[in-house]
Amino acid sequence: MAWNLLFISMFGERDQFDPVNYRSICSSGLERDWIVTWHGDAAERSGFSMTAVDICRGDAIPDAGLVDCVILGGTMHVIDEDREWLGRLKDWLAAYRDTARPLLAVCGGHQLLSTRLADGRLVGRRSGTLAGTSDICLTESGRSHALFAGLGPTARFHFANYLDVEPSPAQRARVLAVDSESEGLAIDHGGHWYSTQFHPESRKATWVCTYGASHPERIAAYDDEHDGGVLIDNFLKLAASTLTAAQRA
Repeated sequence: MAWNLLFISMFGERDQFDPVNYRSICSSGLERDWIVTWHGDAAERSGFSMTAVDICRGDAIPDAGLVDCVILGGTMHVIDEDREWLGRLKDWLAAYRDTARPLLAVCGGHQLLSTRLADGRLVGRRSGTLAGTSDICLTESGRSHALFAGLGPTARFHFANYLDVEPSPAQRARVLAVDSESEGLAIDHGGHWYSTQFHPESRKATWVCTYGASHPERIAAYDDEHDGGVLIDNFLKLAASTLTAAQRA
């Protein structure tokens, strides 16, 4: 029987995210749908059945005990905003943490895990918004970590952020990737939880739709290819190994 992989979309409420602008990606224009289309086959190859919810549009999150693995998406909102779904998500994540099951969080999800469910700080990027495909540098821990298997000491990923995580002293030992400006681009939080500031789940099409009307000049900074697919595959394999070991224990 396949494990249950849940993608939690928090891309944005209607004041931030209009699905009409994303219908070139999928008919609904909703991230929850295009992510399953893009990554469902990879999930199946690792033994998962992938489903998704959009908490910004009122979707209920399944009981934490019924979910085997999670990918938490990014958001156009700031994680400190007073949004009902953000409070609901924080409570759900606390319950899911108790299951000791795997999770990968990206961008806003990375910021939430690192600074609101842990003791890092949320700070502005010194040079402002980073929008484009950019190199990261793996730390010594990152170079030997299963999440980055098959990638060299530098890898390229899609970014779209103007806020950064400043790791706490305790978190610094678990940082897996940095760049010249950011000290916490990927973190192993322990207990099979991982997070990245960059967007391994995305494709260039995401950013063409995001910036096409507001900042068209940013689109050229995104490459057609990046290493996100490798990282997603690595996470799914790592999660499958974790769950298999738990079953045998």
